[in-house]
Amino acid sequence: MRRSLAVLCLFGLVSHATAAEFELPTLRGASPFIPEAPRYMRWGGVYVGGQFGGASANMNFGGATESLISHMLRETALEQQSRPSEWEVLGKNSTSGAFGGGFVGFNTQWDDAMLGIELHYNGGRFFTNAPVQPITRTTSAGGNAYLLNISGDASMRITDFGSARVRAGWITGNILPYATVGFAFGRADITRTANVSGVENPATPCTPAARCSTFSFSESASKDGAWMYGWSVGGGIDMMLMPRVFVRAEYEYLRFTKVEGIQAWMHTGRLGAGYRF
Repeated sequence: MRRSLAVLCLFGLVSHATAAEFELPTLRGASPFIPEAPRYMRWGGVYVGGQFGGASANMNFGGATESLISHMLRETALEQQSRPSEWEVLGKNSTSGAFGGGFVGFNTQWDDAMLGIELHYNGGRFFTNAPVQPITRTTSAGGNAYLLNISGDASMRITDFGSARVRAGWITGNILPYATVGFAFGRADITRTANVSGVENPATPCTPAARCSTFSFSESASKDGAWMYGWSVGGGIDMMLMPRVFVRAEYEYLRFTKVEGIQAWMHTGRLGAGYRF
């Protein structure tokens, strides 16, 4: 009897080991004892976040004195025929600095494709003065000769900037690489000065009959919080750390149209973190 029980037990153990060896693998998620690996792939919906970074701001002051000189010489044949207001006496300059801000957006998702809209806004201080390149030139207008001296000065301080943009990306697990294109905006404090001096008919001895005369004009203007508008393009990567928390790294180029004759553009790089609702 004991031998029979021992044989049966041994047969049962062998049968169980053989069945376990040739058992088909259990599908993940089908068994309550094998939890499914988390995959945070849902990117759709509203999100908000904060960011910080650095930027290189570039300014072209070539047209900063044009409206000032044009106004000073507005009723003269000199301006109408020779256009000294278009002479560029100021050059380009650049500056760099840090900034911080926030963003808010909305994503729509189709399988692994993502399309969304986003608004971001940042504050910083990007200040520079224009390089001065005075011009002395002989010209003629209205039957008279002129020896002109033109100089000026200008500065710009970009105080804040941002963009409203469209984002398109492709989801790869918890990673979302994307590209952006949008409408850029910003504000700047601007100062400008222009100086025009010269001699009319300089080759003629200065006598009343010769109509030889000297002249000098100067005009300044300033504007705080001048709005700038333009376009932006960029790209970056979002990474989901938890089902609703993500971090990002991105680059964006912003180019603004001329304001007070000054054109500005920026190269920006930033890091951020956000929360998805």
